[in-house]
Amino acid sequence: MWERVVRRRGVITMAAISRQDLLIILRFGAHVARVDREFAPLERNLLKRMSDAIHLTEQEKKELANGEASLASGLQGLSCHDAKNLLVKTLCAVAHSDGKATPEELEFIEKVISKFSDSVFVYPREEWGKYEDEVLGILNGLK
Repeated sequence: MWERVVRRRGVITMAAISRQDLLIILRFGAHVARVDREFAPLERNLLKRMSDAIHLTEQEKKELANGEASLASGLQGLSCHDAKNLLVKTLCAVAHSDGKATPEELEFIEKVISKFSDSVFVYPREEWGKYEDEVLGILNGLK
């Protein structure tokens, strides 16, 4: 289990994000990067930095490269609310990493958000660039 310490209103709590959560999140990140039939170098670079942050093995990299993101089963595999939030932030960061999210990327992200029964906070689209540093910070902070 990967854990990070979160400070909320002066109280420190542990938010657990599993290795499986991280693999699902990266699989969906790779999917949103290719959903518009373009895998831009900036998207590829961001996904590599994310993969490096969580120390993906060569086997995990191969599985991610060959795997597909299934809305039906993939989202159910996320273990906690923090994983869902990280997924949405990752999708926004990847979609915006090359400057602007395409209509196909936006449609996919909206489908993901609509599958969650609980609310997931998302900045307005023009602020999605903020997510890149935030997501990389979270991934680098996981132990």
